[in-house]
Amino acid sequence: MTRVLITAAACFVAGVALYPALITLLHRLGAGQMVQRYMPASHRAKAGTPTMGGLLFCLMGVAAWLVADRSLAGFVAVFALVGGAVVGALDDVANVRGLGSLGLTVRQKLVLQVVVGVAVGWGLHQIHATAQDLPGAGMVDLGWGIVPLAALAVVATTNAVNITDGVDGLAGTCTALALAGVVVGALWLHAPSAALVASALLGGVLAFLVFNWHPARIIMGDTGALGLGAALTAVAVESHLLWLLPLLGIVFLVETVSVIVNVTAVTRFHRRIIRASPLHHHFEQLGVREERLVVLFASGGAVALGLTLLIARGVVT
Repeated sequence: MTRVLITAAACFVAGVALYPALITLLHRLGAGQMVQRYMPASHRAKAGTPTMGGLLFCLMGVAAWLVADRSLAGFVAVFALVGGAVVGALDDVANVRGLGSLGLTVRQKLVLQVVVGVAVGWGLHQIHATAQDLPGAGMVDLGWGIVPLAALAVVATTNAVNITDGVDGLAGTCTALALAGVVVGALWLHAPSAALVASALLGGVLAFLVFNWHPARIIMGDTGALGLGAALTAVAVESHLLWLLPLLGIVFLVETVSVIVNVTAVTRFHRRIIRASPLHHHFEQLGVREERLVVLFASGGAVALGLTLLIARGVVT
């Protein structure tokens, strides 16, 4: 517990100290966010805001593992973090340089995510992180089934976090809540390496939020969103929480479903179910300010966090 708290605190302090320098560097490199046409008009002011801010908290996760852990289990989590971040960085660079209106194509990004997901799944099998806590049934050993399930979870979670990253502070706040849940769950279920990496990311993300709260001075970009999504999956599986991951990340799930439902409705029935998707854009269209929107979504995430921990502890079945 002490090591986890020290790691989170150290990463938070380091992040608060280093983010101003990163913001300045990204400004000089011209790594500014591009605002797409489908986004609300209020987002036009965000054009040019430095992106790829997730680079720093991803590096913190790697540094924490190198300094305080260096276990194989920790390496799998760090590999997921770096793998997701690299895919995201490729997309961010393509976006910033104008190589594509949205960076990498959907197919390119998906293929790379699947490769990372399969590698993470294989790594999880090698460290014997195959037993997962199934509510009502206890620990169930998935064997080699962990590989396709983990790969699917990596792809789903990375894209879900990325979809949620559309309002200042939203993805960071919701990810911080999920990481806090993993830290507690990992300590309860004896996954110290997962707890360490998750606590490092938690501290780094909290520091990032200091500069990402509206009006944001920096954006995490796909580098941060995809890195966090992949790492969150890995540490959750190592903490035996695979089946509870959708509940723990309920905001990400709802945001993703809102896109699927709205796109399907427009494509097949030529009408919208909600004004805009993802769901946070719908609330923006209704006139909800970004700060209130984040508080609203985070409240739902906090409730889901509490319920996840109660289920993991066996209080609720």
